[in-house]
Amino acid sequence: MFEILVYLYESYRSARLAPDRASLERRLFAAGFEEKDIGYALDWFARMADAPTHPRLAELAGARHWAQEERRQLSAGCLEELESLERGGILDPESREWVVNGLMTLGGDEIDAEQVRWMSLIVLWSRGHIEHFTLLEDLLLDDRHRYLH
Repeated sequence: MFEILVYLYESYRSARLAPDRASLERRLFAAGFEEKDIGYALDWFARMADAPTHPRLAELAGARHWAQEERRQLSAGCLEELESLERGGILDPESREWVVNGLMTLGGDEIDAEQVRWMSLIVLWSRGHIEHFTLLEDLLLDDRHRYLH
């Protein structure tokens, strides 16, 4: 799923420029992705893009408690990266929750801080938060720049 989302971001700099789902599925399949992975990634992306905003999340800024399952799957470095992105004003609480949801969906033991940044970039891109994802994109694409914690 992660590779498909990164591919979508790199191929369509504006989420609104992506073709309809059937065309997108054909393009992704032609690019070598598995059919079931394509459906899974596009379903997750559509749920996120179509989800209504939850006003109560704005009230919870800085008050996130991590579930045991999240602590098991996401390393301390991942959690620190998420908290840093939120403190830095790059992720709002709702975007953070979509990033966590995406990371938890990835599964596996090897989720690192770079994947947190990529998933954050994909979430911000899909939600149209251009002012935030350009900074994050600079961080991802230029390893010489690092923000201060």
